[in-house]
Amino acid sequence: MELNRIQVLEQSLGGLITTKHAALVLGLSERHVYRLKARLREHGPASLAHGNRGRKPAHTIPEDIRQQVVQLAQSKYWGCNFTFLSELLHEYEGISLSPSSVARILKAAGISSPKKHRPPKLHRSRQRKPQIGLLVQIDGSHHDWLEGRGPKLVLLLAVDDATGQILAALFWPSEDFEGYCYLLFDLVTNHGIPVAIYSDRHTLFFSPKGEEDTTVEQQLLGQQRPLTQIGRILNELGIQHIPARSPQAKGRIERSFQTLQERLVLELRLAGAATLDEANAVLKNFIVRYNKKFAVQPADPVSAFRPIPSHLRLDHVFCWKEHRMLNPGYTIRFECKAYKVLNPKGAPVIPLRSVVEVHKLLDGRLYVGWKGNIYPLELLNVTSSPKTKSKAESKASTVANEKAGTTLTRRPAQDHPWRMPWKPRRPNYTTSTLTKSLTSFT
Repeated sequence: MELNRIQVLEQSLGGLITTKHAALVLGLSERHVYRLKARLREHGPASLAHGNRGRKPAHTIPEDIRQQVVQLAQSKYWGCNFTFLSELLHEYEGISLSPSSVARILKAAGISSPKKHRPPKLHRSRQRKPQIGLLVQIDGSHHDWLEGRGPKLVLLLAVDDATGQILAALFWPSEDFEGYCYLLFDLVTNHGIPVAIYSDRHTLFFSPKGEEDTTVEQQLLGQQRPLTQIGRILNELGIQHIPARSPQAKGRIERSFQTLQERLVLELRLAGAATLDEANAVLKNFIVRYNKKFAVQPADPVSAFRPIPSHLRLDHVFCWKEHRMLNPGYTIRFECKAYKVLNPKGAPVIPLRSVVEVHKLLDGRLYVGWKGNIYPLELLNVTSSPKTKSKAESKASTVANEKAGTTLTRRPAQDHPWRMPWKPRRPNYTTSTLTKSLTSFT
């Protein structure tokens, strides 16, 4: 390019072509061609090079900063994408670089982004709900959140569909009833009662039993299948429960899990979290910053969350409930133990043989519910009968009786001689045996 420019300018200086023609060939203005001709005539071809050639720009990133970014990306912040890495460098290291600058530095060092960029799949997107609280998506993510430093945990999440805000989050050892019970309790107490809950078809939420297993009372209430404990809690709170037919249907919470598996894992690593309590402590602070960065404003600013009714006792809603029959002596049996139902002052007396509801609270306390009244229970120390004795106790009592010279009553076996008939059995003569006897006689 520069050699071509020198050749054209020399032809113009020699009078072979006009300045106008030279400007047309070089794609420059005539005025600038006059400048270049004067510079070439006075200082030679070297003067046509740009004056900043070989100089570093004033805003260039220093080499030590580049080396520091590469080192941190391979050690302390390994596994981060370029955008998240630029945020961490600014927050923890005091290095302010744009994501594109971080990408250029790392790509020049041969480090590619850990996040795979795949072409988007075509699908019909669903519009967000207009109000916060109209639809809340809940799910659990099984992931190595502590990266081998501690036990394997499950992240339980509740995400609002209108804003993408994380309303409640909890690390728990497994995806079970207690974990979701604590998650929903946190959601209701901090925000209110949502209109609908969107979840997958896990057996924790929807019973695998069919319509034939429902009771008459459930059929009269319009229930097509028996309710699980989580389903019963949502039913008592008046929350509509919607099942998702595929993971893509609840993409809002699935994308939140994808972001958390990139960002939250590193936050737990930097904090050195190795236990369940430490992970939940980091999670509590992280969710505030996550919502500030990723949550959007709803189309309608009016909240759809309903306040908690004053008559509702949440500790007796978020609990395990089973039905038992009230036996004589006002006793019930629950988990292989006998309890006596105490009648508090002013509460109606429960008729015998009534079906009562046993409430096992999250802290382990037991109560009985009947027609909206709550009754405490008292554990009974019932002595076990001979039928309920353990094998060790039975063997010990047998040895003691033998030493005392007493014998225990025992039933003879089915083939014992005592069970045999006292009369001898008559032979069963058949035609074949009778013919053989006559033949041998003759």
